[in-house]
Amino acid sequence: MFGFNDLAAAAFLLLVFAASCGVMLLVGNRMIAWIQNLPRMKWSAREDTPDSHLKKAGTPSMGGLGIVGSALFCVLGMASLHTFFTLRGDTILGSVRPLRWQGAALEFAATGVFLLLVAAFMLLGFKDDWSKARGTGGLRARSKFAWQVVLSALFLGFAYAAVVDIPITGLSLADFQALFSNNTWLSLLQVGLPFLLFLVGTCNAVNLTDGIDGLAAGLTVIAGISLALCDRGVLLDSSWLAVALAGSCLGFLSFNKFPARVFMGDTGSLALGAALGMCAVLSRAVFLLPFIGFIFYVEMFSVIFQVAWFRYTKKKYGEGRRLFRRAPLHHHYELAGWSEWRVVLTFWAINLVTSLIGLVLWHMKFIPRWPNY
Repeated sequence: MFGFNDLAAAAFLLLVFAASCGVMLLVGNRMIAWIQNLPRMKWSAREDTPDSHLKKAGTPSMGGLGIVGSALFCVLGMASLHTFFTLRGDTILGSVRPLRWQGAALEFAATGVFLLLVAAFMLLGFKDDWSKARGTGGLRARSKFAWQVVLSALFLGFAYAAVVDIPITGLSLADFQALFSNNTWLSLLQVGLPFLLFLVGTCNAVNLTDGIDGLAAGLTVIAGISLALCDRGVLLDSSWLAVALAGSCLGFLSFNKFPARVFMGDTGSLALGAALGMCAVLSRAVFLLPFIGFIFYVEMFSVIFQVAWFRYTKKKYGEGRRLFRRAPLHHHYELAGWSEWRVVLTFWAINLVTSLIGLVLWHMKFIPRWPNY
């Protein structure tokens, strides 16, 4: 997005990380008190979890408001600060080129659109958490999935428009005909469908991982820092949001570690998954994300394989059989007798190792930069 030299970029990202962590720590207790005092809210244990989770009933959810809110606040504030100094021609923050008002406004607007889309995923999860706590069962799975597809498609449209530099005004009739021709739509479908599956899949992978105290938040710290260590975003500096989410999740762990005082809920997990997927697309790190988000995808595929195997065996033998004691995978190990902390620390350690392997391969250029725009 904005120009930096390497030293200033590192210092700025560290500042964003510390600021988002600090804001989360500052607002955490107030956020928990506010959620607990909401009228007519019943916080029950999550469905399809081990019996040991019944004691979690009464622990409020929707803590993702603090995670995402802290990160977006800090990114927007830092972007505003940097734009101000850049327009003045100062080099305090490492700016290597001056920006005119028009250019600065467009870049700042691009950041705003990106952050609004992340906020939209947060609100989708908030609606689901609110509905569950009010006893109305939450959003229907099809409805939630449809909204994820719509929001992911909006992001891809925003990214595509930025890549091909579609002008806002001055398009002729021939331009419109070329833009909406059958060949263009076919190309967009061929390229866009894999991205759509990737974004929605990542969103749900994080959502499925959020079922045990501290697991999803800690994994996001690892994934966010890892993304920030990649090449900065081509369309905008997505590493800002990645490192801000890592910082706010680190702060959130103070309230979410076992025994948790608050859960992030779908409010946090849907937004975190969407943000990580978007940052990977903008940083051309789609093939890196399976390394730095390894456990997220393992959790997701454990559910897919469990459901597929159960349906297959039920059809073939008349009785459904399970691959795991319970899915997602963290519940399998809980039922095997592992404590929550043992599961969390083991999964964190595995994800840290795969992230380090991925980053080494990334900087050695064994992992291709994709999308290749």
